[in-house]
Amino acid sequence: MSEKLNIINTLGHTLNDVELTDAINILVQARKERQAGNLLNMKNSLCPGDTVEFYISKRGRNARGTVERIKTKKAIVVEEGTGIGWDVPMGMLKKC
Repeated sequence: MSEKLNIINTLGHTLNDVELTDAINILVQARKERQAGNLLNMKNSLCPGDTVEFYISKRGRNARGTVERIKTKKAIVVEEGTGIGWDVPMGMLKKC
């Protein structure tokens, strides 16, 4: 475990209930802001025709595909080899 996670673990044992709730809210808010930034960066950097990787839970593996269309929070990605179109959330995409 990293040093930063050890600090959080220690705080989890030493903070009272109110302080722990406040700390959790701070971490949740930081995560939301980071996710929103990542979503915006991905959306602004993607163009139709870009190659991306994404996870297909039904198959339990990553797949590669081509962006066909970009929507507000998702992209239509056509999987290589199968031609199947997937409606993939921006947060699940990784540009190749």
